[in-house]
Amino acid sequence: MKFLLPAVYALMSVFTAATSADACAVPRPFFSELFDADVIVRGAFLKYEVLRPGHEARVTLEILENLKGSDQQGPLSFNWTRSRLADQWRGPNDVIVALKRSNPENREDYETMRGCMVQGIYRTDKYKELVIGIVARSAR
Repeated sequence: MKFLLPAVYALMSVFTAATSADACAVPRPFFSELFDADVIVRGAFLKYEVLRPGHEARVTLEILENLKGSDQQGPLSFNWTRSRLADQWRGPNDVIVALKRSNPENREDYETMRGCMVQGIYRTDKYKELVIGIVARSAR
């Protein structure tokens, strides 16, 4: 009986930890979200609007190139949710963005891919060749 209460607490801790675990519990390779993305585009920043300071922004890009799953031209807007998100965009202007449909019925409602260590927005000058290689492999 003396060990029953600590055993119950330990068991409750295990179940609580298991239910609160997120995508970081199983490490995924960098750029693995590109395989699951509905749309990947290269674009130039037009607008960055903070919806929830430090957590969510609405981004609008001028599409420069469609890399996967889209033939869309002109501006494209999407939500970006991430912890410690900046209040102003100070990154590069030319970026590659991996997006998923946030509402499958609405083909124009997107958000950035997210997960453990996933950024969803990449510098074109550093990552374009790598992203194109991954997209080509995922199309096979």
